[in-house]
Amino acid sequence: MPDKKSPKHQVIDWNTSAHQGNRPTGGPNRTKLFAGIAIVAVLLAVVAVGVSWRSLQEGPAVGPVMTAQEEQELAFKNRGRAELAYENASQAIGAARSLPVNHEGLLQEIALVEKAFLLAETQLRNGDYADAAAALERVIPATEEFTETVEMQRNANKRYDDLYSRLRAIERYKSFAPEAYDVAFTSIGEGRHLLEGGSFRAAWQAFDEANDTLDTFEADKEAFVKDSLRTGQMALKNGDRTAAETAFQNALEYDSANEAGLRGLARAENASQVFELLAKARIAEDNGDYDVAIANYDEAFELDEFNATAQQGAARARKDQQEFLFNGFVSAAETAAADADWDTVIANYEQALEVYPKRTDIEDALDNAHEEHHAAMVHNTLAEAYDLERDYLWDEARDAYERLLDLEPDYEEAIEGLIRVGRTVRALLEYEKLLELSEQHLMASDFQAAIRAFNQAMQTKPGYLEITPEATEMRRVLELNSTPVNITFVSDTKTWVSITNFRMLGKIKEEAVALPPGDYEVIGRRKNYQDVMLLLKVRPQMSTNVVSVVCKTRADT
Repeated sequence: MPDKKSPKHQVIDWNTSAHQGNRPTGGPNRTKLFAGIAIVAVLLAVVAVGVSWRSLQEGPAVGPVMTAQEEQELAFKNRGRAELAYENASQAIGAARSLPVNHEGLLQEIALVEKAFLLAETQLRNGDYADAAAALERVIPATEEFTETVEMQRNANKRYDDLYSRLRAIERYKSFAPEAYDVAFTSIGEGRHLLEGGSFRAAWQAFDEANDTLDTFEADKEAFVKDSLRTGQMALKNGDRTAAETAFQNALEYDSANEAGLRGLARAENASQVFELLAKARIAEDNGDYDVAIANYDEAFELDEFNATAQQGAARARKDQQEFLFNGFVSAAETAAADADWDTVIANYEQALEVYPKRTDIEDALDNAHEEHHAAMVHNTLAEAYDLERDYLWDEARDAYERLLDLEPDYEEAIEGLIRVGRTVRALLEYEKLLELSEQHLMASDFQAAIRAFNQAMQTKPGYLEITPEATEMRRVLELNSTPVNITFVSDTKTWVSITNFRMLGKIKEEAVALPPGDYEVIGRRKNYQDVMLLLKVRPQMSTNVVSVVCKTRADT
């Protein structure tokens, strides 16, 4: 909502006692109100009877007489009008009831609107269509007016929140203009009080005053900050550190996050030294001593990276040295070319072109240097890849071949080298993976799986690779655990004996089984008896090779 402009039905002063002359209805007062309404209705009826009697005495009034058909059409139109008005009024009342109402005055208003709607609804049920239509058509704008009032109250609350937020934001700067701050504080508080009392127009006016005061406060503070920043910039230019610091601190006192103020305060620390360096640089530049001038300008710029004078002076001095630098770059490039140092050649020609970008002779020399450099890199990278491959440094060789393909995407020797190295690397990875798998099985005492994985690892091992001491020890342990061990199982011929994941022995008395070393689960089962489960660890040179499996405990005990 724009400041100082109120919407339609902008403000309503809710003070029902002042407008109606009594307190809100309730209890005995409501009975008195209804009694008064009844008396007025009786008086109106008496007047109507008197008028009717007088009309009968005086004879019919002069005017057009409606036919029966016209009266019927009029009644039909009145009924349609009343029903349409009832539908529209019902929707309007429903929407109004759903609005968030949190003020006594608003509650009284919606109660009066609902009362008028109920009276009109009674007229409609009694067939008094013309009066019902007129009453309902008055209810609709009353409902709309109520809706606008609720919306205005909500806007007023939002405005209060916004103003209060602004007040809190400038609270730490209230020392800038304490009287203005107090005026805004008082106006906002007064507006809130009026708003809670239902005097929306007066509240809006108080909020206007607070808004104007805050605008003035903020504008004056902003102007003061800008003036202080300008003063500080002038002091920096003159090398007056004390004046610059004072001005920037004044600005930051009322705008602590101002980037220009923070930057200026930091620059003020070296203001005097920068001023002296710039003076020396100007003298050296006037005398044609560009090295000294550039050095002083650069030093001043390092101390104050936002100093435009230092930056521009350095650029100007360097421009005067362009011819000298250009000749130096070209000379260095030609010397490096004689030594086939193509990186240095390219770097110097590129720097020479930065000085004079339109020198076509330097562009041609640079293109030739790139070609020579490329050919040398291809030759050297291929030689490096071969050397790495001969030393069995497969990862490094693969990187070299990939760099060679970056230089020459279709280079056949690089493609073949990548295929060759990749095959060897995959074999190495498979070898290491199988050894690790064999070790895991060995740790889990799954000797047969460990033996199979170890044998596969030996089959995939590249021929040049030596077996590590760890792999040699693993082979020794696996060979030791590769021979089956004879185990004798004894039972009572009534118990079903089985070796999990190996073999079902059935009902036995005694049976010898050759078990490879490992961990086994032996289970005995007998009807109506509790199961027996044994963990059997089969190892070479076991101290005992007889296992008894008998179900002795009944299940119901």
